[in-house]
Amino acid sequence: MVAVQLLGYGFYTVAWYELILAEGYRLRFRTCFGIALASIFAVYVTPSGVFMEVLRCLLGSKETGMSFGESTASVALHRILYIVGFLAITSFGLFAVLSRNATDSMSVLVLASIPIATVVGLSVLLYFSLAPRKISPILDRMLKIVQPLIRRIQKEAVIEGKADRFLSEYDGGFKRMLTSRRGMLLSFLASLGDWTCSVSILWIALYALNVNTSVWVVVITVSIGRMIQMTPIAIPGMIGVYETAITTVLAFFTVPVSIAASAAILSRIVTVWLELPITGAAAYHYGFKLVGKGTLQV
Repeated sequence: MVAVQLLGYGFYTVAWYELILAEGYRLRFRTCFGIALASIFAVYVTPSGVFMEVLRCLLGSKETGMSFGESTASVALHRILYIVGFLAITSFGLFAVLSRNATDSMSVLVLASIPIATVVGLSVLLYFSLAPRKISPILDRMLKIVQPLIRRIQKEAVIEGKADRFLSEYDGGFKRMLTSRRGMLLSFLASLGDWTCSVSILWIALYALNVNTSVWVVVITVSIGRMIQMTPIAIPGMIGVYETAITTVLAFFTVPVSIAASAAILSRIVTVWLELPITGAAAYHYGFKLVGKGTLQV
């Protein structure tokens, strides 16, 4: 399972790396992989996954020389492609499960809420990505708020604090990536690979516990777990909450609670405790050795 998790991180990095190349910038894959690991570590030590993406934006800008707006565009499109893959696989899994099993109307409503909520979130993200100037007033205030934090992280940063400039760079970078069919395709396929690895880890844990369950059930379970992880609750890594959600969904699909809990904890051990030293080392490297060098343009 550890190998599958590391493979998932490889796919995760490739998906972002291809978009950086599509914007016209060059970055060593090893460096991109290190930034990805460092940002993942932020999830376990901060109360929100937002810090993970902010760290990617900052370090991506620093290491490639692209502006903060262009770096943010690459991270945003990476997330969009991941969500599209997430939506496609989850929808297919729901169709497969509902067509094979007779479920009550309430269960159907609960399961259907997964792709519905995903479509809503994806629509909002796409709307603001294609028309970024709609949020100019809000972003201007946000930039003024984060200026002290960015200056503290990087003392030599050049910060304009102007939403118009950021949005112009974001819009330009986003559109350049959209014109790269190769970059978009490779990034999307890598996102599917990342998602498949996440599902495989829980499926392997269940298989190790002698539980034969449909792979689509595992897909839906992981989907709900990921949705719970995206909830803005001030719990680093959503430790405890994620395991409870996985156990509850598996129990819903008739997996004994004790076995469901064991599978959730086993998969979590791999995805959290065994990877903390790796991601922590990357975070140390980029947090203490690289921060402060170069110029960050916002």
